[in-house]
Amino acid sequence: MKQNALVVQISTLRRMFVIVLVLIALIAVLLLVRTQFSRAGMPSLFDQGASEVIDRNAYQAVFLTGGQVYFGRLQQQGSQYFVLYDVFYLSAPSDPIAQPQLIKRGSEIQAPVDPMIIPASQILYLENLRPDGQVATAIRRFKAGEIPAATQPAPTVPASTARPSPSPTR
Repeated sequence: MKQNALVVQISTLRRMFVIVLVLIALIAVLLLVRTQFSRAGMPSLFDQGASEVIDRNAYQAVFLTGGQVYFGRLQQQGSQYFVLYDVFYLSAPSDPIAQPQLIKRGSEIQAPVDPMIIPASQILYLENLRPDGQVATAIRRFKAGEIPAATQPAPTVPASTARPSPSPTR
């Protein structure tokens, strides 16, 4: 027999083979579970939650399924809801040349107050805003009192419906 030969007992090889097979089986089960969770739309241990990527030092843009876009400070509340504080949005000007105005939420007819609670199912996507962007700069200037926030005009009731008129059939 040679002096340089490596001798490994069969029982040791069998143990190593069984350990490798068990590891492969565990990895396969984990991948299967992950796939099933993602198909069901459920969060899994492997998913990175939105709260981990929301920059708490920045403002966020929240794009909703109905086409609305809101700006503010966003926090995730569990897996079903997000809460948006210090809410602003842009008005759509009737003049195509005019710039949109930043509106502080709260001056609408229903007089909403902070925070705005948004179901996660209604959010298309979220963006952290750069501090030097136009929206973040306008919000900071508003909060510093440098610019007034535009307010939504109160809805007007048309004159024809302001007072009830007698029915012509009576």
